Amino acid sequence: MLEILTPLTKVERVSRQIDPSTFVAEPGIWAQVQSDGSIIDVAEGVNAKINKLVIGSASQNPYESHDIEVGRITTMESFGVRCKVDTVGYSGVIADGDFLVVSSAASTLGVLMSTAAVAAGTYEIVARAEEVNTVAGYIVFRTVSPTMITI
Repeated sequence: MLEILTPLTKVERVSRQIDPSTFVAEPGIWAQVQSDGSIIDVAEGVNAKINKLVIGSASQNPYESHDIEVGRITTMESFGVRCKVDTVGYSGVIADGDFLVVSSAASTLGVLMSTAAVAAGTYEIVARAEEVNTVAGYIVFRTVSPTMITI
C-alpha cells in the first residue's frame, strides 16, 4: 500500500517506458532507471545509481491498465514528498530520522531499508524516515534529493 501524503499538484510525475512482459513493481516499490530513461525492476545484487518510486499500476481502471499494456508506468520523481507505505514498501528495522536506500537483496528487492541495515556497498539515499509505526506496520518517509553513499 502506497499513500502519497503531499498534494499531487506539488508532485512531479513522469511516465516512463517499461517492458510489460517482465515489469512487476507495484505502487510503493522502487525501480531503477536505465541509460535510455526506461525503468526496470531492481535487479538482485545491483545497487542502482538512479531509483524512482513507482506510483502507477495495472488495475481495474481502464486508463491505468492501458498504460501498462502499451509499456508505460508512472513514477514519482520529486524530492520533499511525504509518503506512507506498509510492509510491502519497506523492510527491516527503521528508526525515525534514518536515511533510506533501495534494497537489492533477493528477498527485499525494490523496498526501502535503513542505511544501518544494508550490506556493504554504494547506494543512492532516496528518503528519510519521519514516522515509524511497527505496531500498525507502516512508515512515513519524505523523499530527499538523491545522494550517493558508500557503506
